[in-house]
Amino acid sequence: MVEHFDSKKRELLKGAALTAAGLTALNAGAAAAKTGGTIQLPDNIKRPGVEGKMLVNTPRAYAIMEEMKIDGLIALNPINVYYLTNSRPVGVKMRWEYPAFATFARDPKQPSFLVTTSAQAWDIVNGDREVPQLIAYTGASNWRDYVNATPDQKKIEPKAGGRKYPVLEGVKLTDREQRWMDSYNGVKAPTPAWALVKALKESGLTKGRIAVDDMRVKLLLEEIGQADGIEFVPGDNVFRHIRMVKSEAELALHRIGGRNNQEAAEATIKTIEAGMTFAEIEHRFRAEAAARGNDLTFILAGVTLGLFPDGKAVKGKPFLIDAVSSYKEYHGDFGRMVCIGEPNAEIMKRAKASKIGREAAFSMIKAGKSWREVEDVARQAQIKAGMPPETIISSIHTVGLQHSDHPSRSDVFFGAPMDHVLEENMVITLDLPHIHVGWGAGHNEDLIRITKTGFEAFGELTDPLVVI
Repeated sequence: MVEHFDSKKRELLKGAALTAAGLTALNAGAAAAKTGGTIQLPDNIKRPGVEGKMLVNTPRAYAIMEEMKIDGLIALNPINVYYLTNSRPVGVKMRWEYPAFATFARDPKQPSFLVTTSAQAWDIVNGDREVPQLIAYTGASNWRDYVNATPDQKKIEPKAGGRKYPVLEGVKLTDREQRWMDSYNGVKAPTPAWALVKALKESGLTKGRIAVDDMRVKLLLEEIGQADGIEFVPGDNVFRHIRMVKSEAELALHRIGGRNNQEAAEATIKTIEAGMTFAEIEHRFRAEAAARGNDLTFILAGVTLGLFPDGKAVKGKPFLIDAVSSYKEYHGDFGRMVCIGEPNAEIMKRAKASKIGREAAFSMIKAGKSWREVEDVARQAQIKAGMPPETIISSIHTVGLQHSDHPSRSDVFFGAPMDHVLEENMVITLDLPHIHVGWGAGHNEDLIRITKTGFEAFGELTDPLVVI
């Protein structure tokens, strides 16, 4: 029987999987039709970044920077570059050390910049979204002069190199080609560091307190003698304070990402059978997420992560599914308890307790409530309903460009948690797993947006227990 399952399941997974080029596409879990050899993509994939608006919550950014006495931001972390520029440079996918920077000044009159390779001009001139000004770097044409360079030599800006693309004589360029030529032939710098210097000069950020999300920025500028007058402030928490409350453009992407993620997780759960391994479940979820336009972040299946006590899913033993994927970098997060076959009385009791905990918390969630207060209400409601106290995890976390988007304490070096207060347009989940080694596990997690009077669910608030 196991052999029959393995061969059948692997063929099913093989057929459902998407190739790297996206040669298969599903819409709402169904195979997309092909017309004339053209694959029909889901509608949300064809949308250009939901009207293409800038993602950054500008009013909140100004307010947080004012509160923290920050004059400007420099991003190197790719998610923060994307947040500030609405652009995902190709160097990120190629794992370059310095694929791009972004700058943002507290002074609203100062421009923001995307600093990346000149090749990215093809992408940003497409006109499908708002982007800041580009300062491109190409490479140093006189790099040989800097072999074994002294500290003083490093402070002299090299000459910018880069190829010049030929233009076919007598041909009128398309509007897009002309925009690219104008952009490509604009201001260039020889290296990432010198391009960043140009951006800082043009945005009035050559002095003052600047928050950086990667302290390598400080080292780069010091190496070329361009750090004088700047106080570099560790900025990861600064970005998180800004990002934890979402702009309308972010929420539009988030709704798609959350819905896609839940649908992909539910479709994956429906395929699980006794004998299925964690690797096979992960493979299926990857395919289901990609089919809807989402990228896999992770999936937990078992007691935790890929821990099936028997090495595979077993009939009658409850396990959790915790699925996370992202749409244009905005994450969904969804969790449920799964049982193959008829659940016993204890499974039903714990599933009911989990639902009671969720309902108790959701009845009070709204802007102004303390995270700890909501977590404690969910925990106590579960205990009262019969959940063993030692098995319960009750935890709120924000979701966004990161699985947990919120800041932690900065007065201790190991990032201790803060007791945040819920704010309107935070996107959160209330994590309610229950884990009991030797018995099994369950989960109950939904993605929601906080409103003034309650919340908006980004998916269906289905029963915590799924029986297959």
